[in-house]
Amino acid sequence: MKISLLSIGNELLSGKTLNTNSRWISKKLSSIGCVIQNHITVQDNKDSIVSGLSFCLNKDPDFLILTGGLGPTDDDITREVLFDYFQTESIFDDEYWLLLKEKYRRAGLKISKSNKNQALIPKVGEILPNSIGSARGLKFIKNNTTVFALPGVPAEMKNMVSRSIVPQISKDIEKPIFSRNIRTIGITESHIFDTVKNFTNTNSNLIGYYPSIYGVDIYISNDDRKEINILADYIYKNLGDYIYSEDETDMEEIIINKAIEQKKTLSIAESCTGGLIGDRITNVSQCSKAFKGGVVVYSNFSKINILGVDSNRIAKFGAVSKEIAIQMAENVKIKFDTSYGLSVTGIAGPTGGTKEKPVGLVYIGLASTKNTIVEKYNFGNYRESNKIKTSQAALNMIRKDLFNE
Repeated sequence: MKISLLSIGNELLSGKTLNTNSRWISKKLSSIGCVIQNHITVQDNKDSIVSGLSFCLNKDPDFLILTGGLGPTDDDITREVLFDYFQTESIFDDEYWLLLKEKYRRAGLKISKSNKNQALIPKVGEILPNSIGSARGLKFIKNNTTVFALPGVPAEMKNMVSRSIVPQISKDIEKPIFSRNIRTIGITESHIFDTVKNFTNTNSNLIGYYPSIYGVDIYISNDDRKEINILADYIYKNLGDYIYSEDETDMEEIIINKAIEQKKTLSIAESCTGGLIGDRITNVSQCSKAFKGGVVVYSNFSKINILGVDSNRIAKFGAVSKEIAIQMAENVKIKFDTSYGLSVTGIAGPTGGTKEKPVGLVYIGLASTKNTIVEKYNFGNYRESNKIKTSQAALNMIRKDLFNE
């Protein structure tokens, strides 16, 4: 099953907006056995959109998916261009316009006349429902290609792909491809490859290794589910504790679900991460059952006066030290009366490092009902990546303790 993707938007070409839509669609459709032929991004103007359409359709894909340009404003011209390209008249959908006005009224918003564009439908073609937004999708047939046009808002696009497009593509796939995505942390891509390379010579699995700032994902695909499972069992046996989840499940979701299951609670004292760990945890539904609160104690003043860290310890060992990480973890655990107290203190960079304590140095403390442990890391010179790596390593410390109970 061949797929082409066409993204529309000046903001994508200028770099103002990251094109995460194409990446998400590619991963989603590749996982069910599709082959992505190309990604193209074009400007919000008629000539560029028509040129992109013609290029993609000349490759004769089974499906062409467009994203962007279906909004109500003057620069959202995709709908108009598509009606012209596929030589169909537009019809005003009075029933949908009434529904749209009522939707705005319930939200306490005043609907604009420009929103009438979103009630236009093709005389020849179909409409795709949008349950969470106002811009419905469009569907056309051109020779042997089915063309879908979707809004560029990621949440709306994902919902429509999952509900309307994946079911249609799936039923047309003669030989489905199965897959598993195993997520690891704390081990390099080369080490993983060396661990599994001998085993992979004996089966027909396709394996991809995908390193990121969060760890390395191992993506296994095959039309034989049994072979995938045999390899996955081998990977679990040999990589063990380095594996933290499967599919797209993130570390924070694993931790919260396990903590709720074990009736454990967590509190956090953050310095160098500035609240990032708390933010990640609170993105998980029902996190309040396990996460009781946190403090961002970025300065020495706040460490001393909010968290009760000993000023003499800071003077003696420095704020970025094993000793301070221990006291931060233990004090936040007491303050919130939780099963775990987690702390991070480090030098995010790019300035502030010394020869003894370079940029990227981080101490992570975890206080539990059993003991308090500290791990030391040296992540590098880049501030943003240091914060993300620290948050991932800190969450991983909790994961390992929870799953070793």
